[in-house]
Amino acid sequence: MLTKKHEAVEQFLKDVDEQIRYQPMHEAINEELCWHIEDKAEMYMQYGLKEERAFEKAVLDMGEPSALGIKLNQAHHLRVAKPLLFLIFALTFLGIVGNITYGGFFYLFDSFYFLWGIIVLLLVTWKGYPLLVKYTNLFLKIFLIGLLILTGFYLIPRIFNIEVMFGSFLGIYSTSVKYGVLQLSIPMLTVILYRNRRNGLRGIGIVFAYEAMMILAARFTHMSDTAYVPIATMLIACTGIMLYMLLKKYMTVGEIKGTIAIILGTAVLILLFIFSQAHGIFSNLQIFVNPHARASVTNAWDDSYNNVLIRELLSRTELFGEVQLSDEELLRYTTSQWYYEDGEGRWNNGEDGWISLGRHVELKLRSGVDFEIEDALPQHYLNNYRISYWIIKYGIIPALVPISLILLTQIVMFAVALKIRNRLGKLTALAGCMAFSVQNGFYFLGNFGFQFGSFGNLPFVSEGMVSITGTMVMAGLILSAYRFDTVVREERF
Repeated sequence: MLTKKHEAVEQFLKDVDEQIRYQPMHEAINEELCWHIEDKAEMYMQYGLKEERAFEKAVLDMGEPSALGIKLNQAHHLRVAKPLLFLIFALTFLGIVGNITYGGFFYLFDSFYFLWGIIVLLLVTWKGYPLLVKYTNLFLKIFLIGLLILTGFYLIPRIFNIEVMFGSFLGIYSTSVKYGVLQLSIPMLTVILYRNRRNGLRGIGIVFAYEAMMILAARFTHMSDTAYVPIATMLIACTGIMLYMLLKKYMTVGEIKGTIAIILGTAVLILLFIFSQAHGIFSNLQIFVNPHARASVTNAWDDSYNNVLIRELLSRTELFGEVQLSDEELLRYTTSQWYYEDGEGRWNNGEDGWISLGRHVELKLRSGVDFEIEDALPQHYLNNYRISYWIIKYGIIPALVPISLILLTQIVMFAVALKIRNRLGKLTALAGCMAFSVQNGFYFLGNFGFQFGSFGNLPFVSEGMVSITGTMVMAGLILSAYRFDTVVREERF
């Protein structure tokens, strides 16, 4: 550009750049300023001024460079969504406190993964969004290759009837990894969709094809009912983003044509998911809708009983303080006799099965008779029933404090996403917000006795190493998209 050859212009740009803290923006801002200066200089030259004088005059018309630089710095700077960051820290602290309450300060050292999650959050916030946009295709390829390998570990032993060393460990670990893969696929698919927004239905087709592969991968792996929540999360979030892009006219495809394609594609994926998980889906629907029908003929080790138990205990909660139970009532809740002897349940439909009611009671009584309310709750209440535990243990009003904190975090998260002006950044953040909303929704339902499939995690609160990594990456991408909003040029994408 000829503009920069003039000494007055060079000095002007240098003075402006000194006020702009984010150096990668200097080139783009200088380019835009040069265009304005050239236009003004060209006008002066048409009036008869020589080139050098015309550019000097044009620079003067631009105003005081330092003041302009300060103004541009305010418009183009890295931002921090402090309220959202604070709320995420607060929820993480709530998770750590919950662990300590459960197992004493020993669990403080066992909760190191929360610290790891904070480190991941800060790192992704720092550079995550630009890296996501740049390497999305690579990340998705790695995900697909990894899932194929894990699927192979599941299928090969069954096809060739061989035993794989560490098979059970691999099953648990691969399930956790796949959960994270499904979760983190959502922002990546959003980027793919946006890049193909001008290619008709191509972007929508790519998203549906990827989701179909994930559904089939869940069918031919260890996931079984652990896939329900993450797949539902992926389907709902991706469909929501596609409909939002169509509503905002970000895609060139017609509104009616696009809506029909999205609805039909989503319906096909739902049917594929139902048929691929047919037995488990209908069994879990029964547990979700009418847990009594199943619990009354199984035993206390079945998830359907957990739904029945949680609904029963929640019906007895107080506004303040722990559920009031006599020693006898607490004992019978702990041993499940309240339901299988005093209530309508028939343990294993009247048969002993793999464990008899007597043996179950004996196992429960081994720890003594001085029971607490925690002993009556499902075995994994720390991970799966945090919300219902707060209500049962501390009362409805005190439990509203952490519940409100969770809901407030979700609201602020959406508010941050909607403030982003860069289209791709906004879509990426909204995709993450939708994913967290679905996860929270399923967790809340389960905590009120409407569990569907295996429990997911309560973001930032009820976590393990793999799940908190995925959660913090997703949250970090939302914060990072907001951080880079005013310094990333839309036309790059």
